Amino acid sequence: SYFEVIDVRVPNHGEDVPRLAKNKILIDADMETKRKLLLQIFTQNCIGPIFFEIIQRKGNEGFGEGNFQALFESIERDQMKRGVL
Repeated sequence: SYFEVIDVRVPNHGEDVPRLAKNKILIDADMETKRKLLLQIFTQNCIGPIFFEIIQRKGNEGFGEGNFQALFESIERDQMKRGVL
């Protein structure tokens, strides 16, 4: 899953991965330094299709670009395990 590979994708992040997984908080890091972190979570739809994205920046000025790739890869791994892909 996404959370199983966080330590490989974002080494030395210092965050509590079980807590991130429990609360469905995504983590991303500056691609160059891997130190500047971004924590992000999405709410369920609140008003029709409207939802909120909550971001905590720990020195990171990006928009969680690495999370899109990581989420896609975790879905792909899951499909391969199930023999769907």
